[in-house]
Amino acid sequence: MGKILVEKISYTEVTKNITQAEYNKTQEEYILSKSPEKYMISLPIRVLMFQSVEENPQFTYYFYEENRDELYLIQRQRKYGVVDKTKFSITKEQGQKILDGDYQFLLESDNPSFNSLYFQFTVNQLRPTYKKECIRKIFHQNRFLDEIVDISIVRTPYSEEGFFTDQPAKLKAVNSNSLRRNTRQYLNLSKPMESLLNFQSSLMTQ
Repeated sequence: MGKILVEKISYTEVTKNITQAEYNKTQEEYILSKSPEKYMISLPIRVLMFQSVEENPQFTYYFYEENRDELYLIQRQRKYGVVDKTKFSITKEQGQKILDGDYQFLLESDNPSFNSLYFQFTVNQLRPTYKKECIRKIFHQNRFLDEIVDISIVRTPYSEEGFFTDQPAKLKAVNSNSLRRNTRQYLNLSKPMESLLNFQSSLMTQ
């Protein structure tokens, strides 16, 4: 199976401030869980936010990188309590081209979704503003529900040093006064999850 270049995800999201005790209790619950569906993931992530010249932009754009490996350009829209995301899988070389102001590969892509990004970076003049590095804790309850807490957050303005540096940020200790939990109820299955479930079903029918 080839790599998925464009993926659409929709979910509702509720954000709540939590205490250190609540966070510890949730983490312990998932560590001790014996459910095959319920598990915890810990990922280092980097995010680079872009800003448009539009006064009230319909979409938000940012780079999203996890494990310093997979890189995506995210188009995000929040409307009536529902978040719609389009994930564009790109290489680090393509990401650097965008930061250097070279958007030609977007225009020349055979994928119309990538072509639309050319308009955003040229006409709406998307520019990097700040980056965020943290450890993302994903408490996966089932294929439709995740609880997400970002810890050890470091935010810095974007500079000429770029985004793809090998030196990781000096992550801060968990601040028990600023823990926020995002509960995501997915409205559709991600394509990788759908493929996995189909594969499991095929094994059971053989």
